[in-house]
Amino acid sequence: MRILLLSAAALLGSYRAEAQALATSDTSLVASAVRAARQRYLSATPEPRLINGVAYANNRPAYVTGQPFFQASDPQPGTLDYDGQHFVGVPLLYEQVLDQVLLYGPAQAGPLQLIRQRVQGFELAGHRFVRLPADSAGVLAEGFYDLVVDGPAQLLVQRGKKLEATTGGYGLKGEYEETTHFFVQRRTRLHEINSPKQLLALLADKKTEMQAYARGNRFDSREAALTGLVRQYNILVKP
Repeated sequence: MRILLLSAAALLGSYRAEAQALATSDTSLVASAVRAARQRYLSATPEPRLINGVAYANNRPAYVTGQPFFQASDPQPGTLDYDGQHFVGVPLLYEQVLDQVLLYGPAQAGPLQLIRQRVQGFELAGHRFVRLPADSAGVLAEGFYDLVVDGPAQLLVQRGKKLEATTGGYGLKGEYEETTHFFVQRRTRLHEINSPKQLLALLADKKTEMQAYARGNRFDSREAALTGLVRQYNILVKP
């Protein structure tokens, strides 16, 4: 287990609002919502400070299936904390390979890659992402982390994608593979967690109660188990 000093604990505390579910299965409704959000954005910000970045080009090779984006390949209405301002209902994409936030601005036909260092956080598809700096030991990478559980203990997930290419009988084949890394922040320290067992060892001050909770519940994934355990711990330690 790697224990990291978390210099950004104060930053995380400011994001306690629960994210709203923004994704929808009806593509026509999504398109309408994006158009409406963009129109509101244009009306409210005739000279927005958001327009400072570089044009994004999706250079996905023809032999690759899938997309490098989070949840959807079309822009979704989201919220954005950028350069000290809070924006609501802006059309966003999260590019997971480059770990970059993309914006469909008023003057651009395509997405704009925002300056990452100016993005404090964003909400997209029901997920709240915060940007953390690299730790002094060089173990924690600077980037965006999904704040899955907030409270005395915080569960953060680094959600990335990487391109995996193989050679087959008909040439190259490739696809984007999801990568996830889990971290728990507790008492100003960040711990990388690989399993529920490791998490239970970290939360040893409530060992008996946490073990009973783990035995009495079944989870269908590692993320679901870690999420449930951290939430239960926060209930137990809440004053």
